Amino acid sequence: MNSDKNQDILEKQLKTLGQKIRIDILKKLNLSNYPLPYSSLQKEVLGSNPNAINFSFHLKALKNSVLIESSENGYLLTTIGKQILKNIVSIEQILNDKNKTIMIRTSKYSKEPFDTNKIESYLIKEGQVEKFLAKQIAKEVEERLSKTNIDYLTTPLMREYINAILLENGQEEIRHKLTRLGTPPFEVFKHFDNNSITSEKFLSKLGSDVSEQFLLLNLLPKNLADLYLSGEVILLNLNYWSLRPLGLYVDSNSILEQISKNNPIDFNNLNSLINQINLIISFFDKIAFFKPFFSEDIMLGNFTDSFLFNFESEKDSSHLLKIIVSQILRLSYRHYDEKSHLSLEFSLLNKDKEGLVESSQVQLINTLFNKLFNQISHKNQNTGPLLLLDYTSFQTSKKSFDILANYLKPGYYRNFIFFDKTESNLLNSSLINVRSLSGSNYNRNRIILDKILINLLEIAENSCQSDNTFFDYLQERIDSLFEFFEYKKELMDRRFKTSKQWERITSEFFEIKNSNWIDDSLKSVSFIGFNEAVKTHCGIEIDRIDKSESFAYEVLEFMSNIIKEKNQQQDENYILTQPHYDGYLHDIYHNNQPKLGNKSNPYSTCMIREDSKLSIKSKIDLYKKFEKFLGGGSVFTLGVNKDSIEEQINSLINTKLNAFQLHL
Repeated sequence: MNSDKNQDILEKQLKTLGQKIRIDILKKLNLSNYPLPYSSLQKEVLGSNPNAINFSFHLKALKNSVLIESSENGYLLTTIGKQILKNIVSIEQILNDKNKTIMIRTSKYSKEPFDTNKIESYLIKEGQVEKFLAKQIAKEVEERLSKTNIDYLTTPLMREYINAILLENGQEEIRHKLTRLGTPPFEVFKHFDNNSITSEKFLSKLGSDVSEQFLLLNLLPKNLADLYLSGEVILLNLNYWSLRPLGLYVDSNSILEQISKNNPIDFNNLNSLINQINLIISFFDKIAFFKPFFSEDIMLGNFTDSFLFNFESEKDSSHLLKIIVSQILRLSYRHYDEKSHLSLEFSLLNKDKEGLVESSQVQLINTLFNKLFNQISHKNQNTGPLLLLDYTSFQTSKKSFDILANYLKPGYYRNFIFFDKTESNLLNSSLINVRSLSGSNYNRNRIILDKILINLLEIAENSCQSDNTFFDYLQERIDSLFEFFEYKKELMDRRFKTSKQWERITSEFFEIKNSNWIDDSLKSVSFIGFNEAVKTHCGIEIDRIDKSESFAYEVLEFMSNIIKEKNQQQDENYILTQPHYDGYLHDIYHNNQPKLGNKSNPYSTCMIREDSKLSIKSKIDLYKKFEKFLGGGSVFTLGVNKDSIEEQINSLINTKLNAFQLHL
């Protein structure tokens, strides 16, 4: 009987509470600490339109159900009314949790309701997830969010939920595909608050960070990306690694040939000022055509042989040289990295009756250098183009030594490399021999696909002075470099196969016939930590004991033989080259790769340590033994005394080094 009676009471109460206004009355009374008069309660519930509803009717229904009571002071909840209201609120919370809509702020700066179907689509499209797994993950995300008090989410936070669930379920590879690219806000603020960073460089830096992350997270396999991140392999220009070849070598005369086909310039009448100016502008506009297609530098071979000396007859060539210098700096400097991207070859070609270089040529180059370095200083640029001087053409002219001595000083000495043109040892800024005359694959112009460096010290530290272990590790690392180059080749083909501009460049300048440009390009294998690796492995430096020197030869010969075998088997163009300058690579090693930065001393890129006690002659003799393994891509660096610079240059010339560089 009691059960039936209670059911009747429950049914009556539920019927009474079936209208929203009555629940609102109970809530208002519950919020008040004292009885509410009729007029006050009516205003609280109905607001500005109190006569819209028969308020008395609803109060009477609540009183009849013993949910409220009245007194002289007004209305208040009964004990039973408070208990029932408490349960009503609990039911409402359950329903709200079940049906609440979480809003998502998307990356397109709009808001939209949470939708599991969009999560499924996202997982299937971007993560290549099977449909059933996508549904399962989306459902789990929804369940987790329903247990939180979050009612507003950003897209990145939503991805964190998804990524966490993927990792918990052992789906690391899927999570890897879904990793978003970008720079942490903390790093962005550091750039933003740095007043020395221009707006253009700020945007370029953020874009570079995304490009680097895209390469390491999405384009390279995990094992290769880890080699870079651990400092075992060095990649140059990481932001452009997937986008461009490293460098180009273009004979200046080939540019003039293309100009003559398309421009009505009279090359036999360059005494005309208009023709001279037109030629200069056309020449450098052609070079600008190459600019989107290299990350390191473009080398202009035979620069003095092209048109420079045709201005000798002009009584006052100063204004023409000023135009040339402005064009050189325009093309060599990029604001985002503040380094030069242009290398120029200089030779003194014309001889007088006594076989000496004509003084007018020397004076012309002297004027050009003066204007160039004055402009660099005026613009507060940190560097200028790399100037490669054929020392075989300078050695017969004493005045040329005086000119060169004027520029071999702090701030400019690194701009000069002296090379022997008779050996065709023309180097770009990455110290790669770009103009080898040997072999069947010779082309006048060349593309340098890339230069990748092995960390030899890391190998030495891990091999624990075991020769077999060292060379096993070295073999593995060289094989990984070949793998890097295969990915680089695929990426370059993907980037350029539909580019009409690149197709035009390769057909006009790189003489691509039976083989495509990627196969024909030069691929440089190099290294860092050479001295440190030998010292770690042998216990003493290369230049101090025969054992260390012998091991150094073994290392270079081992790498050289692997590369030769690779070239023979696959008709490739791999070359072993010397690492380039400490100052140039220091930021790459230490800013991007923490493992290298933790070392007390920077990794040396020198083949012979700078503090070696060997005589100059002994250093050169040792260096020439190393040089034979390096495919011509080597530069001997020597500190000199300015007071005896001519004597020391002559001494270096007589040793017939492939190339050398001086510093004070």
